[in-house]
Amino acid sequence: MQPNSTPGISLAPVMLPQAWQRGFEARDGSRYRLLISVPEGTPPARGFPALVLVDGHALFPPAAMAAGLQAQRPEATSVGSAVVIGIGYPDGRPFDAERRQCDLLPVPGGADRFLDMIVTELLPAVAEIAPLDPRRHALAGHSYGGLFVLHALFTRPGLFEAHVAGSPSIWWQDRAILASEDAFRRGGSAPAGRLLITVGSHEQAPALAVTPQRAERLARARMRDNAAEMAERLSASGRVDCSFVEFPGENHVSVILPMLARTIAFTLAGTAQDKAAAA
Repeated sequence: MQPNSTPGISLAPVMLPQAWQRGFEARDGSRYRLLISVPEGTPPARGFPALVLVDGHALFPPAAMAAGLQAQRPEATSVGSAVVIGIGYPDGRPFDAERRQCDLLPVPGGADRFLDMIVTELLPAVAEIAPLDPRRHALAGHSYGGLFVLHALFTRPGLFEAHVAGSPSIWWQDRAILASEDAFRRGGSAPAGRLLITVGSHEQAPALAVTPQRAERLARARMRDNAAEMAERLSASGRVDCSFVEFPGENHVSVILPMLARTIAFTLAGTAQDKAAAA
């Protein structure tokens, strides 16, 4: 919807710098809309680091802006230029409830299929637009997307160098993800990259009044406690370099923005120095 026109005032759409979108059809016929931010300038010799975001229409705009801003001050952030990729859907909604459940949940034909598509189809397609450093691929998601990130780490360790599970829905299906976590922790001693788990302090204990039904639902979900307990177990396991951040005063929606700022700092840490060393 465009704002009402006012005589003498000319309005133009606002566009994200260095950002493009394109349709993408997977081999199985599933259709997506890719949102891609490619930095200006000469790519590093090894290619750009890449950050892949699910629920792209919700997460890509603030993440792309955060990546660009942090890369402008590498002496303060240690963040260098990177390609940011948001995987969205053709309808353009921030969260497509039906499609995201099909892609992000660990059910037959769900998360594993989607993960294979990202690795074998989507990333190679983006690499034709901008060269990517295969050693610096990162994956991030929120809520069901955070659960998807955990599933990717637990079942396919080594696909990504860094992982960010924002407010992961560990509660889903009576915490079924814990079986994959247990198998991962017992699966050997090989390092599996880095993991950041984040949550908002008000996701479990809301500051505002809520209905009794919602209060009960939040108590059952245990968003904060589930996330903190998993991070503690994973840190103790030695399988993954795991960090945990709780954002004070943030709920399940408001936490997205600080989570994305921290995602950029975490996944792209040291990329400014990597670029300088390769120059």
